[in-house]
Amino acid sequence: VKHINHKMLNNFKIPLPPKDIQEKIEGEIEKLDEKEKKAKEELEKLKISIRLLLPKNNDLEKVENIAYLLKRGKSPQYGNSKIQIIKSGQARGYKEFDFSEKHFASENFVLDERKLEKGDILINSTGVGTAGRVTMFDLQGDYVVDSHITILRLNRTKALPNYILYYFCDLGFKTIEAMALGQSGQIELSLETIKNIKIPLPRIQDQQKIVTEIEKIEKQIKHSELSLQEFSEQKNKVLKNYL
Repeated sequence: VKHINHKMLNNFKIPLPPKDIQEKIEGEIEKLDEKEKKAKEELEKLKISIRLLLPKNNDLEKVENIAYLLKRGKSPQYGNSKIQIIKSGQARGYKEFDFSEKHFASENFVLDERKLEKGDILINSTGVGTAGRVTMFDLQGDYVVDSHITILRLNRTKALPNYILYYFCDLGFKTIEAMALGQSGQIELSLETIKNIKIPLPRIQDQQKIVTEIEKIEKQIKHSELSLQEFSEQKNKVLKNYL
């Protein structure tokens, strides 16, 4: 690891245009900073509005009562089949997966009811910093998970996958992780613990209304995030134009 010392700082060169150019740069950056600040405030309001849409403590239902399947993945042998294995580190939360490195089961791997279906909720169940992360599966193809992930397949007459995902995200992955037992990095979310998590569960029609409203807000959030990215790019352009 390199450390910055006084000699390096003394020899560090900074582009220094005339004072009037510095003032122009400062003025343009300040305007962008103000717009960026407002965009961040708007983004935070949108995120709060999602939390306000989700019910809190009414009509609580245990996970075991809304589950069609609640089961750990199985430890597969790795090989070259077309069955892709999702490891716990690859389920990144919400709807995000990291497949920069792919893993496949052996050719003699037998698929059972744990072959993933769209809408399955995947709950990382072992390891500090990993346990408690919840990701919804929505991909095409043959996928399974390893034994460090619990599959929650919902009874769709009682609970909608997107609604349950939004609830877990609102509850917070760290809150779910805190339910795990163990120590020294070997913590585990047992099936029994997951079964007994209580979720506010309105009627299925009301769940759908909530999901529809949240999806609208999510589109606005994406737009706001793109705006923030553009502000950062515009600041770089200002510097490049003058320096």
